[in-house]
Amino acid sequence: MSIRNIFCRLFFAAVLLLCTEYLVYAHADEKFNKKKYLNGAAEAFKQGNIFGAIDLYQEILKNEPSEKSILYNLAYSYYLANDYEQAGKYFQECYAADSVKNIIALYYSALMQKMQGQYKVAIPLFQRFQKLYKEDDAAKWKKWSKVEIDGCNFALNEAKPDPFIKIDHLGLEVNSNYGDMAPALDGDTLFFASVRSDTVIRDEKGKGKSDDAVVKMFYATYGNGVYEKAERFKNLTVSGKHVTNPAFNDEGSKMFYTVCEVNFLAPICEIYLSERKEGVWQEGKRLNDEINLKGSTNTQPRYAKLTNGTEVLYFVSNREGGRGGLDIWQCTINKKGEFVFPRNLGSKINTDRDEVSPFYDAKTNTLYFSSNGWISMGGRDVYKSQADASGRYNLNSENLGAPFNSSCDDYNFIYGKNSENGYLVSNRPGIYSVRGKTCCDDIFSYRYDRRIFIAVKGRVFDDATKETITGAAVNLSLRSDNLTEGEVVINTDTSRGNDPYFFNLKAEKLYKLSALKEGYFTSSQSFTTQGISKSDTLVVDLFLKKLEKNKAYRLNNIYYDFDKWDLRPESKTTLDTLYNILVENPTIIIELSSHTDTRGSDQYNLNLSQKRAESCVNYLINEKGIPKERITAKGYGETKTLDDCSKYSDCPQDQSGDCECHQNNRRTEFKITGELDGKLIYD
Repeated sequence: MSIRNIFCRLFFAAVLLLCTEYLVYAHADEKFNKKKYLNGAAEAFKQGNIFGAIDLYQEILKNEPSEKSILYNLAYSYYLANDYEQAGKYFQECYAADSVKNIIALYYSALMQKMQGQYKVAIPLFQRFQKLYKEDDAAKWKKWSKVEIDGCNFALNEAKPDPFIKIDHLGLEVNSNYGDMAPALDGDTLFFASVRSDTVIRDEKGKGKSDDAVVKMFYATYGNGVYEKAERFKNLTVSGKHVTNPAFNDEGSKMFYTVCEVNFLAPICEIYLSERKEGVWQEGKRLNDEINLKGSTNTQPRYAKLTNGTEVLYFVSNREGGRGGLDIWQCTINKKGEFVFPRNLGSKINTDRDEVSPFYDAKTNTLYFSSNGWISMGGRDVYKSQADASGRYNLNSENLGAPFNSSCDDYNFIYGKNSENGYLVSNRPGIYSVRGKTCCDDIFSYRYDRRIFIAVKGRVFDDATKETITGAAVNLSLRSDNLTEGEVVINTDTSRGNDPYFFNLKAEKLYKLSALKEGYFTSSQSFTTQGISKSDTLVVDLFLKKLEKNKAYRLNNIYYDFDKWDLRPESKTTLDTLYNILVENPTIIIELSSHTDTRGSDQYNLNLSQKRAESCVNYLINEKGIPKERITAKGYGETKTLDDCSKYSDCPQDQSGDCECHQNNRRTEFKITGELDGKLIYD
């Protein structure tokens, strides 16, 4: 998701208030002029009038249905307008029109299916894109596709939301038919931003008034179980600019907020501070250049006071030194009230895509934020990550899951009076809208009817010595009871000898723990939180077996019909266990070998065993997707028998019968012959 896509939520919501000025071309007595409409659509898009551009592109298709060159622009405009259904339709048409030139449209077609909750439809589209896309930036797009596929599997496994969390759509006292966002609580008063207008917004010449078609701040007071009708907060109005993202300090004496230029193609925002004196908010002052770094956007401030008394400002910026897109940054507020030492929160928070809307819980050292760069159920999901005593984030960010997150965009998560209730913003179906079921953002509240805390801890041991292992990666995966749906790693930790790993869990979920360390086979253990009705900490220890090169490991129950090399169905079940080993140990290279008994000629047995080994390898490569460079087939015939069957009287030396000795010699084995230089790169 581009920076423009993040900020267009301000702009396209605002221009919804303005009837497009570009449809003046559509006079009944005027001959259709495609060039005029194309120029009008381009100008509308440039000015941020997404719906004006859409209407003009649709008019072109109405007059010239065979016109395919505009399909991508039309689809992308619908995407920016959050109309995932129409965007998906036209991305698909764009790809179908030219599957070579418009290959990126396939990616967005898959993404639109995902954001409509059609996860099983989206997955094969992403997979097809991964196989077909060959441009210079393929590594980036394939990585993003992998993240989206994992997000689809996460959503399928997360399908059952926490039954004790309730999400409520705030009514028309707060929300409007346009964009409503950026909630912040000041006592019993909810401040937020919106594009609504109480005035007529077109003058006598039909032109829109810029002061009304901008994002403005509003507030609504809560009392007697309801919100009063929201009112315009006029103290901090800046003519012709968006004013949004309010945030308060703990005492309610300071308000941080954002002022943004009305520029769709190159949005620039800056952070301001207003102080309340004698109950009146004073004129805001722009923060210093360390925060509002020139040439970058700086927005979405959020104040926090740490447990040691340090005051901190979190904010979002696309400045140099980040990881790509919008990142979350942190600066300290010193005793003089100066904002100093901005620092990027690092790779456990920020990705090469967008991270936005930070909120910090100082009591638990937990940062909440939204991102489209981590595994998500839709576009942007809400995540949390806990800092250590030094303020560093060492664990991967945790997706809050359903019902906080949906297949759409979810962000601006904040607490209310405490962590048991609060607010978030979403464009999920059910919002108020004048155009499309997911057009605009609304504010939702959440509450816990009952809350239980479930966790898992344990240690990693050497299976032979039973001594604890330090430095093993421990992965927590969310899984499904449907084995056809993929598992998704949702968090990681590192074993530290006798100090246990630790993960927080959710109720009513299926999980798997895996421990990985160089020189060992991966060890996995599945478990569930289903049926747990009170707070508990589970204990799951993991045992790792040494990985020995060139040691033969026998695969039981690999069967073939007499004198045949085709795999029987039951043999595939056993090979699936080898597939799991290869997946869980992504750096090992193996030789898969087949052996015969001593009956038959040497050359015949050599050929037969080679074909049988190849049938196993072909299954793992062609049907299961193991890269061919990780596995080789080798037939040894009767050259490596385990036992001399001639010494057993019950073992026939012809084809008249069989015995246990012959069966042991007719075996399929694998051995580890090497390791890749590094962890297997997904392709």
